[in-house]
Parts: sequence; structure tokens; C-alpha cells
Amino acid sequence: AANSNNMARLLAEKVSEISQIRLTQPVEANGVFAKVPEKIIKPLQEHFSFYIWNEKESEVRWMTSYDTTKTEIFEFV
Repeated sequence: AANSNNMARLLAEKVSEISQIRLTQPVEANGVFAKVPEKIIKPLQEHFSFYIWNEKESEVRWMTSYDTTKTEIFEFV
């Protein structure tokens, strides 16, 4: 669990450097909640599996797991 939490924090840190993305919740475990431009959700979902948390707000939920790697985080970002 510690690794998944660390990877979630790394993901949050890296995506928050993208001006069009805004984190909506503090990272407390292995989930990252963010508002992203609607136009990038579908293209991202073609390569990565994640849920749209609140479609009206264009808010997504990205999850990390015990085997998520830094390389995967950087590829995603």
C-alpha cells in the first residue's frame, strides 16, 4: 500500500504541473481526483483505464496500485 500511495502522490505532483489540470481532492491514499479538459479524457482512456468520477464537472479518478512504477507515471503524464 505504501508504494501505491507514493505513486499517487507522484502522479498528483506531476499532473499538477499541467496548467489545464486541477486536483480536486487531497491525495490521502492511492487515488488522484482531478478536473481535466473534456477533450483529453477519451484519448487518454484509449491508452489508460480510469473512471470519470463526475462527468458534469469533467472530473476523473486515477488509481495507482502496489505495482505502479515511476515509468508508468511519467508515460501517463
